[in-house]
Amino acid sequence: MPGNAPKFAHPCFQNAPARVARMHLSVAPKCNIKCSFCNPAGGDTCVHGCMPGLTSGVLTPQQAVEHVRRVRQGGTPIRIVGIAGPGEPLFNEATFETIAGVRAAFDDIHICLSTNGLLLPERLERILRLGVETLTVTVNCLTVDCARLIYEHVEGRRDGGAFRRLLANQLEGIRLAAAHGLCVKVNSVLVPGENDREIPLVARRVAELGAYIHNVLPLIPRPDARRREAPSRELIDSVRAQCGDCIEQFTRCRHCRADAIIDADE
Repeated sequence: MPGNAPKFAHPCFQNAPARVARMHLSVAPKCNIKCSFCNPAGGDTCVHGCMPGLTSGVLTPQQAVEHVRRVRQGGTPIRIVGIAGPGEPLFNEATFETIAGVRAAFDDIHICLSTNGLLLPERLERILRLGVETLTVTVNCLTVDCARLIYEHVEGRRDGGAFRRLLANQLEGIRLAAAHGLCVKVNSVLVPGENDREIPLVARRVAELGAYIHNVLPLIPRPDARRREAPSRELIDSVRAQCGDCIEQFTRCRHCRADAIIDADE
């Protein structure tokens, strides 16, 4: 089924340039899965660098709303507020409190949400009630064998049932979200030798379920015993070309931090 296009200019959901000021609110520290390439639980408290999961601190919902207010009063015309971590937004009640607070305080701000998808089917109704308009779901693979490489655990478990539940909920959540009118982007982290052959299958499946756009993110290696390497430019281009046969590929991703603020002129 064709995906739902965004109803407003959103630089993270379109390849055409869009000058829109946006910011991420770092309010969701807890996570319910562990990606084998991810930051430590809770994210890194670092003011330098640019990659998902980095944050200089975690805000309460009240602090988050005031943070938006101060940024806007300082001259940055924020029009999009996203919640992308540093943990799993749907696993943190603060996510929902923050969205409600932002919606109540500002009637001209669009809400964007990112998720690993595990809780998406059961939390979708709350997301819709709160007026979320754009949703990013990370789907790195389709099979349990590949999931065992990509994820260290799902809710503390490494059995096949846990991985199957994650994969099934990701796909069902995308289907339901698209069916209810949300614009859905799917992120896939490209890990050479582990899921490079499976990501094109992910692209085809999520396109069938109603995703609008697909973002292949090259792995950013972290020091660990597995010594993964970043994918080559050739591999990235090859995987994107295969995926592009069935769904538009997003190629302007900036690997934003969990507390990023991006002005309209950037």
